[in-house]
Amino acid sequence: MKQCPACNRTYADDAQQFCLEDGARLTQAGIGGVAPSSFDPNATLAYNPPRDTTPPPENYYAQTPPAPAPANPSWNPTPYAPHALGGAKPNARPWIIGAIVGVIVLGIGIVVLLSIIGRDSADSDNKNSNRVVVNNANTKVNIPANANNTNRNKASVPSTVLKDDFSNQNWPVGDKAYGSFYQDGEYHMKGRPKLYVYMFPLNNSQDDLISYVSKGATVRVTARNVDGKSPEYGYGLIVHGKVSPQGNLEGYGFLIYTGPIPKYEIVRFIDGAPTNIVNWTESALIRTGTNSNQIEVRSQGSQLSMYVNGQFLKSITDTANAEGYVGLYTSETNEVAFDDLEIDRETSASTP
Repeated sequence: MKQCPACNRTYADDAQQFCLEDGARLTQAGIGGVAPSSFDPNATLAYNPPRDTTPPPENYYAQTPPAPAPANPSWNPTPYAPHALGGAKPNARPWIIGAIVGVIVLGIGIVVLLSIIGRDSADSDNKNSNRVVVNNANTKVNIPANANNTNRNKASVPSTVLKDDFSNQNWPVGDKAYGSFYQDGEYHMKGRPKLYVYMFPLNNSQDDLISYVSKGATVRVTARNVDGKSPEYGYGLIVHGKVSPQGNLEGYGFLIYTGPIPKYEIVRFIDGAPTNIVNWTESALIRTGTNSNQIEVRSQGSQLSMYVNGQFLKSITDTANAEGYVGLYTSETNEVAFDDLEIDRETSASTP
């Protein structure tokens, strides 16, 4: 038996040289190698508890330590640029073209936006004066088919009384007349959205228009709204009318509106541009819905007097001393039918 001189642990194996606990060299136990009387080889050996070989950390932080400053990267990535198929070098032209197209589209958008804002503003400011609205929206006035005075025979004398009950086709029809047509002894017309349409009689010979001269005559026509919904910008008679060298309407318009609140308006056209002589004015003399109204203009010297259903409404002075023909006028897409046109020169027009 051997014993460790340091921890006194004993070992039964005499061949063992060192202590398993502390590594000290073992010596023979007892005297002369005889085990002491207290030694029990069958007793369980008690080992000292193992030592803690994991040392505690050297430093403790009462607060979270500051984060270390980021190190500068040692690499510099190159931005990715897609290449054309087939390994061709990238071409900057598509980017330039795209940028130009983008600028153009942006510019168009701004122009459209400004035009919408301007139109909405004009519509709001002039909601009670529809002639101005038509003027703002109408960039191209519809030109009547075959209406001009180039073939007027100055030696001709207009008939004293002309009655056109629209039983004969003396007025333009078809596509060139914007869809105007004859039906049941009436002449039907339609306008266009935000546009007005006017018609003069056909001018196939030198004397076709001479009987439709309005100077010094009383002009009457019966008009009705076919579907009961009045054209928003009115319909009625053109007097002293003609086509300007630019192909636009000139003359005076006596127009009525037959909606829920009936009213009338007097307008002068100069190269297609309308100027209000009398703004829309309410009148209970005007019949609403699909009811017919007789529209009448009496021309005497420089005075133009307006009547509806035989009742006087308003007189104006023709400061331009205009001359021309009788025409028919409508606006928007609501169908209007005209009948019993009469031009009377026998009786001198009178004013109230």
